[in-house]
Amino acid sequence: MSTPQDQAEKVIEVMDLRKTYGETVAVDGVTFDIRAEEVFALVGPNGAGKTTTVEMLECLRTPTAGSATVLGQNVTTDARSIKADIGVVPQSFHTFDRLSVRENVALIRRLYDDGLAVETVLEELDLTEWAETPFQSLSGGLQRRTGMAMALVSDPAVLFLDEPTTGLDPDARRTTWEQIRGLADRGTTVVLTTHYMEEVERLADRAALLLDGTIEAIDTVPNLIERYGGAIKVVVKSTGEPAEDEVIETILEDAASEVYRTDTGDLVGHFEDRDHAQETYSRLQEAGEGRAIDLISAGMEDVFLQLAGATPDAGGEIE
Repeated sequence: MSTPQDQAEKVIEVMDLRKTYGETVAVDGVTFDIRAEEVFALVGPNGAGKTTTVEMLECLRTPTAGSATVLGQNVTTDARSIKADIGVVPQSFHTFDRLSVRENVALIRRLYDDGLAVETVLEELDLTEWAETPFQSLSGGLQRRTGMAMALVSDPAVLFLDEPTTGLDPDARRTTWEQIRGLADRGTTVVLTTHYMEEVERLADRAALLLDGTIEAIDTVPNLIERYGGAIKVVVKSTGEPAEDEVIETILEDAASEVYRTDTGDLVGHFEDRDHAQETYSRLQEAGEGRAIDLISAGMEDVFLQLAGATPDAGGEIE
Protein backbone atom coordinates (compact mmCIF):
# COMPACT_ATOMS: atom_id res chain seq x y z
CA MET A 1 0.00 0.00 0.00
CA SER A 2 1.36 3.42 -0.94
CA THR A 3 1.58 6.21 1.61
CA PRO A 4 1.20 9.99 1.12
CA GLN A 5 5.00 10.16 1.27
CA ASP A 6 5.26 7.68 -1.60
CA GLN A 7 3.11 9.98 -3.72
CA ALA A 8 4.93 13.21 -2.80
CA GLU A 9 6.71 15.23 -5.46
CA LYS A 10 10.28 14.15 -6.15
CA VAL A 11 12.46 17.20 -5.55
CA ILE A 12 15.77 15.37 -6.16
CA GLU A 13 16.33 12.56 -8.65
CA VAL A 14 19.68 10.80 -8.96
CA MET A 15 20.49 8.21 -11.62
CA ASP A 16 23.70 6.18 -11.71
CA LEU A 17 25.71 9.09 -10.28
CA ARG A 18 29.46 8.52 -10.21
CA LYS A 19 32.50 10.48 -9.04
CA THR A 20 36.10 9.40 -9.51
CA TYR A 21 39.45 11.00 -8.78
CA GLY A 22 41.95 9.27 -11.02
CA GLU A 23 41.83 5.62 -10.03
CA THR A 24 39.90 6.37 -6.83
CA VAL A 25 36.15 5.80 -6.98
CA ALA A 26 34.40 8.01 -4.40
CA VAL A 27 30.81 7.46 -5.56
CA ASP A 28 30.05 4.39 -7.64
CA GLY A 29 26.79 4.68 -9.56
CA VAL A 30 24.23 5.64 -6.90
CA THR A 31 20.54 5.94 -7.74
CA PHE A 32 17.85 7.38 -5.47
CA ASP A 33 15.20 10.07 -5.20
CA ILE A 34 14.22 12.48 -2.43
CA ARG A 35 10.64 13.59 -1.93
CA ALA A 36 9.19 16.91 -0.90
CA GLU A 37 9.00 17.67 2.83
CA GLU A 38 10.81 14.53 3.97
CA VAL A 39 13.98 14.10 5.98
CA PHE A 40 16.28 11.91 3.89
CA ALA A 41 19.48 10.54 5.42
CA LEU A 42 22.62 9.35 3.67
CA VAL A 43 24.11 7.03 6.27
CA GLY A 44 27.56 5.54 6.44
CA PRO A 45 31.04 5.67 7.93
CA ASN A 46 33.74 8.15 7.01
CA GLY A 47 34.84 7.63 3.42
CA ALA A 48 31.57 6.04 2.31
CA GLY A 49 30.87 8.78 -0.24
CA LYS A 50 28.16 10.69 1.65
CA THR A 51 29.70 14.15 1.48
CA THR A 52 30.85 13.72 -2.13
CA THR A 53 27.30 12.73 -3.10
CA VAL A 54 25.65 15.75 -1.51
CA GLU A 55 28.35 18.10 -2.82
CA MET A 56 27.45 17.00 -6.35
CA LEU A 57 23.81 17.78 -5.57
CA GLU A 58 24.87 21.16 -4.17
CA CYS A 59 26.77 21.81 -7.43
CA LEU A 60 30.09 22.00 -5.58
CA ARG A 61 31.54 19.01 -7.44
CA THR A 62 30.97 17.92 -11.03
CA PRO A 63 29.81 14.33 -11.55
CA THR A 64 32.10 12.06 -13.53
CA ALA A 65 29.09 10.20 -14.93
CA GLY A 66 25.39 9.74 -14.39
CA SER A 67 22.79 12.45 -13.84
CA ALA A 68 21.03 14.32 -11.08
CA THR A 69 18.35 16.98 -10.85
CA VAL A 70 17.47 19.22 -7.93
CA LEU A 71 14.04 20.87 -8.07
CA GLY A 72 13.84 19.82 -11.70
CA GLN A 73 17.16 21.47 -12.61
CA ASN A 74 20.25 19.68 -13.86
CA VAL A 75 23.26 19.82 -11.53
CA THR A 76 25.71 20.10 -14.44
CA THR A 77 23.96 22.88 -16.38
CA ASP A 78 21.80 24.77 -13.87
CA ALA A 79 24.19 25.22 -10.96
CA ARG A 80 23.52 28.91 -10.40
CA SER A 81 19.77 28.44 -10.29
CA ILE A 82 20.03 25.42 -7.97
CA LYS A 83 22.30 27.27 -5.53
CA ALA A 84 19.71 30.04 -5.29
CA ASP A 85 17.03 27.53 -4.25
CA ILE A 86 18.87 25.44 -1.65
CA GLY A 87 20.45 25.93 1.76
CA VAL A 88 23.70 24.28 2.82
CA VAL A 89 25.32 23.77 6.23
CA PRO A 90 28.63 21.95 5.68
CA GLN A 91 30.26 19.82 8.36
CA SER A 92 33.13 22.29 8.79
CA PHE A 93 30.99 25.37 9.24
CA HIS A 94 32.61 28.80 9.71
CA THR A 95 31.31 32.34 9.50
CA PHE A 96 32.28 35.81 10.74
CA ASP A 97 33.46 35.17 14.28
CA ARG A 98 33.12 38.72 15.57
CA LEU A 99 29.67 39.34 14.17
CA SER A 100 26.69 38.55 16.36
CA VAL A 101 24.21 35.82 15.57
CA ARG A 102 21.72 38.37 14.24
CA GLU A 103 24.36 40.11 12.11
CA ASN A 104 25.51 36.86 10.53
CA VAL A 105 21.96 35.83 9.65
CA ALA A 106 21.09 39.33 8.38
CA LEU A 107 24.18 39.36 6.18
CA ILE A 108 23.00 36.27 4.33
CA ARG A 109 19.43 37.59 4.15
CA ARG A 110 20.65 40.64 2.18
CA LEU A 111 21.90 38.38 -0.60
CA TYR A 112 18.37 37.32 -1.54
CA ASP A 113 15.45 39.25 -3.00
CA ASP A 114 13.00 36.92 -1.28
CA GLY A 115 13.41 35.13 1.99
CA LEU A 116 12.33 34.98 5.59
CA ALA A 117 12.51 37.74 8.17
CA VAL A 118 15.66 37.51 10.30
CA GLU A 119 13.70 37.72 13.54
CA THR A 120 11.36 34.96 12.39
CA VAL A 121 14.29 32.62 11.75
CA LEU A 122 15.97 33.46 15.06
CA GLU A 123 12.74 32.75 16.90
CA GLU A 124 12.08 29.54 14.98
CA LEU A 125 15.51 28.16 15.89
CA ASP A 126 15.37 29.43 19.49
CA LEU A 127 18.26 31.84 18.91
CA THR A 128 16.62 35.08 20.07
CA GLU A 129 18.28 34.85 23.49
CA TRP A 130 21.72 34.76 21.84
CA ALA A 131 20.99 37.16 18.98
CA GLU A 132 23.54 39.75 20.13
CA THR A 133 26.22 37.22 21.08
CA PRO A 134 29.34 37.11 18.87
CA PHE A 135 29.57 33.86 16.94
CA GLN A 136 32.97 33.06 18.43
CA SER A 137 31.49 33.09 21.95
CA LEU A 138 28.82 30.48 21.22
CA SER A 139 28.89 26.82 22.17
CA GLY A 140 29.31 24.26 19.41
CA GLY A 141 25.61 23.50 19.39
CA LEU A 142 24.63 27.16 19.10
CA GLN A 143 27.19 27.72 16.36
CA ARG A 144 25.66 24.85 14.42
CA ARG A 145 22.19 26.28 15.00
CA THR A 146 23.38 29.67 13.75
CA GLY A 147 24.60 27.98 10.59
CA MET A 148 21.16 26.45 10.14
CA ALA A 149 19.59 29.91 10.58
CA MET A 150 21.91 31.37 7.94
CA ALA A 151 20.95 28.58 5.54
CA LEU A 152 17.25 28.87 6.35
CA VAL A 153 16.86 32.65 6.04
CA SER A 154 16.74 32.42 2.23
CA ASP A 155 13.69 30.13 2.65
CA PRO A 156 15.24 27.25 0.66
CA ALA A 157 13.11 24.47 -0.74
CA VAL A 158 15.84 21.96 0.17
CA LEU A 159 18.26 22.19 3.11
CA PHE A 160 21.48 20.10 3.10
CA LEU A 161 23.02 19.30 6.49
CA ASP A 162 26.38 17.50 6.41
CA GLU A 163 27.00 15.62 9.69
CA PRO A 164 24.93 18.20 11.62
CA THR A 165 25.70 16.95 15.14
CA THR A 166 29.29 15.72 14.88
CA GLY A 167 31.29 16.92 17.88
CA LEU A 168 28.26 18.01 19.90
CA ASP A 169 27.57 16.82 23.43
CA PRO A 170 24.44 14.67 23.96
CA ASP A 171 22.26 17.55 25.14
CA ALA A 172 23.24 19.78 22.22
CA ARG A 173 22.71 16.87 19.84
CA ARG A 174 19.16 16.28 21.08
CA THR A 175 18.35 20.00 20.85
CA THR A 176 19.68 20.08 17.28
CA TRP A 177 17.53 17.07 16.41
CA GLU A 178 14.47 18.95 17.62
CA GLN A 179 15.38 21.92 15.44
CA ILE A 180 15.92 19.75 12.36
CA ARG A 181 12.63 17.93 12.86
CA GLY A 182 10.94 21.30 13.21
CA LEU A 183 12.34 22.41 9.84
CA ALA A 184 10.84 19.36 8.18
CA ASP A 185 7.52 19.96 9.91
CA ARG A 186 7.39 23.48 8.43
CA GLY A 187 7.68 22.04 4.92
CA THR A 188 11.42 22.16 4.20
CA THR A 189 12.94 19.09 2.55
CA VAL A 190 15.98 18.12 4.62
CA VAL A 191 18.88 16.05 3.31
CA LEU A 192 21.39 15.04 5.96
CA THR A 193 24.51 12.93 6.09
CA THR A 194 25.34 11.14 9.31
CA HIS A 195 27.11 8.19 10.86
CA TYR A 196 24.94 8.25 14.01
CA MET A 197 22.36 5.47 13.90
CA GLU A 198 20.23 7.02 16.65
CA GLU A 199 20.12 10.24 14.63
CA VAL A 200 18.68 8.33 11.67
CA GLU A 201 16.03 6.71 13.87
CA ARG A 202 15.05 10.03 15.43
CA LEU A 203 14.98 12.15 12.27
CA ALA A 204 14.82 10.32 8.97
CA ASP A 205 11.71 9.39 7.04
CA ARG A 206 13.87 7.39 4.63
CA ALA A 207 17.53 6.45 4.64
CA ALA A 208 20.12 5.21 2.17
CA LEU A 209 23.03 3.21 3.57
CA LEU A 210 26.32 3.87 1.78
CA LEU A 211 29.41 1.70 1.86
CA ASP A 212 32.44 2.26 -0.37
CA GLY A 213 30.54 4.63 -2.62
CA THR A 214 27.56 2.34 -3.27
CA ILE A 215 24.06 2.17 -1.78
CA GLU A 216 23.54 -1.10 0.04
CA ALA A 217 19.90 -0.46 0.99
CA ILE A 218 17.34 2.34 0.82
CA ASP A 219 13.87 2.50 2.38
CA THR A 220 11.89 3.99 5.22
CA VAL A 221 13.61 3.52 8.58
CA PRO A 222 10.91 1.11 9.91
CA ASN A 223 11.15 -0.98 6.75
CA LEU A 224 14.94 -1.15 6.93
CA ILE A 225 14.77 -2.28 10.56
CA GLU A 226 12.08 -4.85 9.78
CA ARG A 227 14.02 -6.24 6.81
CA TYR A 228 17.58 -6.18 8.13
CA GLY A 229 17.39 -5.51 11.87
CA GLY A 230 16.99 -9.09 12.98
CA ALA A 231 15.15 -10.42 15.99
CA ILE A 232 13.61 -8.58 18.92
CA LYS A 233 15.35 -9.70 22.11
CA VAL A 234 14.09 -10.36 25.60
CA VAL A 235 17.03 -10.41 28.01
CA VAL A 236 16.69 -11.79 31.55
CA LYS A 237 19.56 -10.85 33.83
CA SER A 238 21.09 -13.73 35.77
CA THR A 239 20.64 -13.97 39.57
CA GLY A 240 22.61 -17.17 40.07
CA GLU A 241 19.50 -18.98 41.39
CA PRO A 242 19.16 -22.22 39.35
CA ALA A 243 15.54 -22.96 40.35
CA GLU A 244 14.33 -19.52 39.39
CA ASP A 245 16.34 -19.61 36.16
CA GLU A 246 14.70 -22.92 35.26
CA VAL A 247 11.21 -21.38 35.40
CA ILE A 248 12.31 -18.38 33.36
CA GLU A 249 14.12 -20.55 30.81
CA THR A 250 11.03 -22.72 30.34
CA ILE A 251 8.86 -19.69 29.59
CA LEU A 252 11.40 -18.41 27.07
CA GLU A 253 11.90 -21.77 25.37
CA ASP A 254 8.15 -22.20 24.96
CA ALA A 255 7.77 -18.79 23.33
CA ALA A 256 10.99 -17.71 21.61
CA SER A 257 12.39 -18.82 18.28
CA GLU A 258 15.85 -19.10 19.84
CA VAL A 259 17.12 -19.10 23.42
CA TYR A 260 20.72 -18.92 24.59
CA ARG A 261 22.74 -17.94 27.64
CA THR A 262 25.44 -15.25 27.50
CA ASP A 263 28.90 -15.47 29.07
CA THR A 264 27.56 -13.60 32.10
CA GLY A 265 24.69 -16.03 32.56
CA ASP A 266 21.91 -13.85 31.15
CA LEU A 267 19.14 -15.61 29.27
CA VAL A 268 18.30 -14.21 25.83
CA GLY A 269 15.26 -15.07 23.75
CA HIS A 270 14.81 -14.02 20.11
CA PHE A 271 11.39 -13.09 18.70
CA GLU A 272 10.38 -12.20 15.16
CA ASP A 273 7.11 -10.60 16.25
CA ARG A 274 7.01 -7.65 18.65
CA ASP A 275 3.55 -8.46 20.04
CA HIS A 276 4.70 -11.98 20.89
CA ALA A 277 7.86 -10.59 22.50
CA GLN A 278 5.82 -8.10 24.54
CA GLU A 279 3.45 -10.82 25.74
CA THR A 280 6.36 -13.03 26.82
CA TYR A 281 8.06 -10.07 28.49
CA SER A 282 4.92 -9.52 30.62
CA ARG A 283 4.80 -13.21 31.60
CA LEU A 284 8.47 -13.12 32.58
CA GLN A 285 7.92 -10.00 34.69
CA GLU A 286 5.24 -11.84 36.66
CA ALA A 287 7.35 -14.99 37.05
CA GLY A 288 10.58 -13.17 37.80
CA GLU A 289 9.21 -11.12 40.70
CA GLY A 290 11.21 -7.97 40.07
CA ARG A 291 14.16 -9.44 38.18
CA ALA A 292 15.87 -7.20 35.64
CA ILE A 293 14.30 -8.03 32.28
CA ASP A 294 14.84 -5.98 29.12
CA LEU A 295 12.85 -5.88 25.90
CA ILE A 296 15.27 -4.80 23.18
CA SER A 297 13.94 -3.87 19.77
CA ALA A 298 16.07 -4.00 16.66
CA GLY A 299 17.39 -0.65 15.42
CA MET A 300 19.53 0.95 12.77
CA GLU A 301 22.70 -0.28 14.45
CA ASP A 302 21.47 -3.83 13.87
CA VAL A 303 20.70 -2.93 10.26
CA PHE A 304 24.18 -1.55 9.69
CA LEU A 305 25.76 -4.50 11.46
CA GLN A 306 23.87 -6.86 9.17
CA LEU A 307 24.85 -5.02 5.98
CA ALA A 308 28.40 -3.93 6.84
CA GLY A 309 29.53 -6.43 9.45
CA ALA A 310 30.32 -3.60 11.89
CA THR A 311 28.95 -0.21 12.94
CA PRO A 312 30.73 3.19 12.82
CA ASP A 313 32.29 4.35 16.05
CA ALA A 314 31.65 7.79 17.57
CA GLY A 315 34.17 9.31 15.17
CA GLY A 316 32.56 7.72 12.11
CA GLU A 317 35.27 5.13 11.55
CA ILE A 318 34.55 1.49 10.85
CA GLU A 319 36.93 -1.43 11.16
